[in-house]
Amino acid sequence: MAIIGKLRERSGIIIGAIAVSILGFLVMDATNNQFGVLKGRQTNVGTIDGEKVDYNEFMKKYEDNQKNAEEQMRSRGGLTDEQRNFIRQQTWDDYVNTILMGKAYDKSGIAVTDDEMVELTTGSNAHPYIRQSFTNPQTQQFEPQFVKMFIQNLDNDDKGTEPGTKRKQWNNLEKEIKKNQLTQKYAALVAKGMNTPSWMAERLYGDANRSADFKYLALPYSDLNEADIKFTDDDLKSYLKAHPARFEQKEETRKIQFAAFDIVASSADSAAVLKSLGDKLEEFAKGTKSTDDSVFVRVYSETPFDNSYFKKEQLAGSPIADSLFNLPVKTVIGPFVEEGQYKYAKIVNRKLLSDSVRVRDIAFSFDNVKSQEEAMVKRKLFDSVFTQIDSFKQDFGQMAAMFSDDQQTKVVGGDKGWVKFGETDKPYNDAIFFHAAKGEVVKTVAGNSLHIVQVIDDRPSTAGVEVAYYSKSILPSPETERAIYAAASKFASDHSTEAKFKEAAKTNTAIKTVEAVKKDDFSVFGINNARDLVRWVFNAKKGDVSGIIAADKKHLVAYIDGIRAKGTPDLDAVKDQVKAFYVKDKKAELLAKKITDAKAASIEELASKLGKQPGFAEKATFANPVLAGSGYEPNVVAAGVYAKQNKMTAPIEGNAGVYVLEKVAGVDPPKATDLSMYKAQLRQQTSGKASRGVFEAFKKLAKIEDNRFDFF
Repeated sequence: MAIIGKLRERSGIIIGAIAVSILGFLVMDATNNQFGVLKGRQTNVGTIDGEKVDYNEFMKKYEDNQKNAEEQMRSRGGLTDEQRNFIRQQTWDDYVNTILMGKAYDKSGIAVTDDEMVELTTGSNAHPYIRQSFTNPQTQQFEPQFVKMFIQNLDNDDKGTEPGTKRKQWNNLEKEIKKNQLTQKYAALVAKGMNTPSWMAERLYGDANRSADFKYLALPYSDLNEADIKFTDDDLKSYLKAHPARFEQKEETRKIQFAAFDIVASSADSAAVLKSLGDKLEEFAKGTKSTDDSVFVRVYSETPFDNSYFKKEQLAGSPIADSLFNLPVKTVIGPFVEEGQYKYAKIVNRKLLSDSVRVRDIAFSFDNVKSQEEAMVKRKLFDSVFTQIDSFKQDFGQMAAMFSDDQQTKVVGGDKGWVKFGETDKPYNDAIFFHAAKGEVVKTVAGNSLHIVQVIDDRPSTAGVEVAYYSKSILPSPETERAIYAAASKFASDHSTEAKFKEAAKTNTAIKTVEAVKKDDFSVFGINNARDLVRWVFNAKKGDVSGIIAADKKHLVAYIDGIRAKGTPDLDAVKDQVKAFYVKDKKAELLAKKITDAKAASIEELASKLGKQPGFAEKATFANPVLAGSGYEPNVVAAGVYAKQNKMTAPIEGNAGVYVLEKVAGVDPPKATDLSMYKAQLRQQTSGKASRGVFEAFKKLAKIEDNRFDFF
């Protein structure tokens, strides 16, 4: 009881202590949580002109965009990490465009009405997006009724797709059409407000039709040694101050150096992989039928069995391409290394392939099937028709006319005509080109349909080979990985300060330098998935050395060598670039002085005094400002075209050196009587630039806070 009494007396203190503990726990959780307020992170990926972009909303839109791209790229192996990063950037850019331009459209009164959208989607003057999607492949004509039929069936999703997929796709298409229409209207509004003065058209006419022949002498910058150009840091600072626009930076970047330790297999690991393949090699070689090889590969190989036939050009780059076409069928070739694997290859079969085959086809479409029961009925009908044709020799054309869902071919007995290699889905393509003998009836699939197909004519001409691969990846063992990590740890420990890292970089050629890492970079110096490295770089200070950072099968140790701020940077951040410009300008001054001091009256005399060979430009035009032997030199060609005849020019600073020229002949176009073509050309150029320029101006004026770095 005494204890209870003591607790009651001190209950206020205990409750206070509990409150403090809970508060501490919450603070700790907020500090560690991805969206913790004490870390300064918000639940939005950015703010665009006052409008927040919610993380969940952004991710939903990004995932939808990614899903659409994956559908388009499925036949080409899916999306790469680089492509996913590009889609994420596109998603952000779309938010910026939608918000900023949406405000511009509202202020200008531009809109797309409901009636206009009806005309753009189902009318005779439909938007190009619609016309492209609903053009009859047979007649190449746009069919508005196809659009109306599609809209009527928006809630009848294709088998295997998520409910609402069709409607979502249509809604997205409508959004894109509306967005495109608004963009065009605003661009037209901007273009209408622009004037194309006659003097600009006259100048364009003159540039396009004026030409000249001129002699010239070039003194290349390479004639002077860089070591002969003396300068101090103060000289470079003055140059930077005088030419800030050359070095202005739109976003902060950081210069880093890093040491990379590749996580790769050792020679012992490689030998172990080869030995493990050898344990089953005899069994692989023993198989005599294609099914033997496919079963073996499915069980023991990392490379899936593909019963396609490959032409020699499709195997270009393979170390065994020639052997596959020269050695006997059933020969096992190897071992060889390809795509990070040890491989053995077995020639399963060879045959002559056609570039196109003529087929007839009976299609059983599942597009309008709404239940499992309907699907089963359709499947049984498919099997029954196949049996009638294959076993009971029923007439293929009659069966096509009775049962095919392909309205275009059923009226001609299922005849699809000549089909080119690669223009159909892979299962269908493989069936008709690789596995169906002429006259044979086979089953296959394409899209959302089952097909009964018969090859009725072919033109075999090119050799193809069917190959089975028995393979295993050459990967580092746990012992090897531990040894590589230990080496990286020792390097990080031995070079943990700026001075030690910089000293190592003087002699260690394995240490790489990256001049400009950006905050949104996903790869650095060819290292993919380098976001952990980039995050460390932008959370560190100049002179910091990292611990071990894992990226792209490597252990990295990095050092911050410099920070180049947004805007005009300090000299230290751009010293190498400033030096390059400074040296070039100084060389130009010295070469120009060399020309002036020669006091020559002609190109020939100047060439003789300076020991150079003069050049000659014939019919040079500003439309193609290239000099033979010197490359792209617009300043020089422009000077030659517009120079006074038979008079040597002053020194001209070009891209490759300093030039002097003398115009000897020229063609000056007559005064233009009709400039309409040139005005139209200028309007087209300026209206396009103006439309893009307006958006860029809106971006520059808007306050955009990009927090994606905190999330991705």
